[in-house]
Amino acid sequence: MKILRPVLFALVVACASALSACGGTDPVAPSSTSMSPANETPAATAPGATGSATFTLAGTTVNYTVTFSGLTGNATASHLHAGVAGVSGGVVVGFSGVPAAASGTFSGSIMAADIKANASANIVAGDLTSFLTAARAGGIYINLHTAANAGGELRGQVVGL
Repeated sequence: MKILRPVLFALVVACASALSACGGTDPVAPSSTSMSPANETPAATAPGATGSATFTLAGTTVNYTVTFSGLTGNATASHLHAGVAGVSGGVVVGFSGVPAAASGTFSGSIMAADIKANASANIVAGDLTSFLTAARAGGIYINLHTAANAGGELRGQVVGL
């Protein structure tokens, strides 16, 4: 019986570790979204503008690639906002390296330090877990701005992550 106790203890620890890993930050698959002027609130006037974004969680980093084309003018900024479909919300992550062009692609990484607080979405500044919780609940969207559509020309909800 004394020999079985350490074995049982090791088994319990191994099972607990495996279960806690299931709730971690590694995704089953990347998250992707299509971006459209019709998704903006209110809808933007930008015939032919389209975009897509892919997000991949790797440990404590979210890597992203955003592609867009057919904008009414050069892109001026792009952000991740807190807000469900049809609702505008505050910026929680700003992107750098957005090409000042009507078509283009940009990529980068989001780390906990990049996340800004948003009380209505329960996002805590510098906290990746609260950001991921909001994204998984459909409460994060990406948008891309132009001079003609300063409030946003393309928008897509981030699903999954």
